Amino acid sequence: MCVYDLIAYLNTSQTSTISTFRLPLHSSSTAQQIFTLTMSGKGTIPSRQDAPHPHETITDPTGAFVLAPDLGADLIRIYSIGSSGILTACGSYVEVGGTGPRHGTFSTNGKIFYVGNELANTVHAFSVAYVDGCISLTKLQILTTMPGNATAPTGTKVGEVHVKDNFLYASNRRDLSFSPNDSIATFSLDSTGNMTFIDIISSGGTYPRTFDINTAGDLVVIGDQTTANVVVVKRDPVTGKLGPQLASLRVGSAGIPEVDDGLSAVLWD
Repeated sequence: MCVYDLIAYLNTSQTSTISTFRLPLHSSSTAQQIFTLTMSGKGTIPSRQDAPHPHETITDPTGAFVLAPDLGADLIRIYSIGSSGILTACGSYVEVGGTGPRHGTFSTNGKIFYVGNELANTVHAFSVAYVDGCISLTKLQILTTMPGNATAPTGTKVGEVHVKDNFLYASNRRDLSFSPNDSIATFSLDSTGNMTFIDIISSGGTYPRTFDINTAGDLVVIGDQTTANVVVVKRDPVTGKLGPQLASLRVGSAGIPEVDDGLSAVLWD
């Protein structure tokens, strides 16, 4: 018998949870598990870390573990997946206070885990080891998402990170590097997973909340939330460099900066 499970999360001002659901979903489906997350007090940046905030869940390349970057608690929570789809908490990586881990992705070979940090505006690279029935993370490198490893402009919030081949990409929301537009940063990855900054390009709008690379690796779609436009840029599969912009289309009404309205997400079919 095959078991398929959907891992989801729910965050409100009152409750932060990680839940699992058995697939396929039905109108009567209820959570198979609910992990209620708590903190003993506010984090290093109280206005942004007043409660746990598991921003996403990521299945590791073996399909045996789930990782959840927790922006509010400065943790990378790790769960093992049992044969029946049941999650068991097996540890957490504790980040420096005020880091705000938000979005993660694995290297192509699965040996390195990269995390984009919304509050520190950095990308962290971790080596991945499987020890005593859990994943062990060891931090290898820290880089900002700005040229010359400079500190990001005040108000910047790193969004998503994605890996394609030997390159890593990170979105910078509200950095205004291409005023009034924000940016996408590109890093090359060597054989050990070490990151080297290449450049940044305009995101074609403001607040690039999500972006996605197509299967062929020659196009990137960017969802600029506040300006509510979908932007497509060319990607060179050999050099990893992005640009030029090929298309831009407004979808719905433009949002208001910092209100999290406008365009929410984009992805390739």
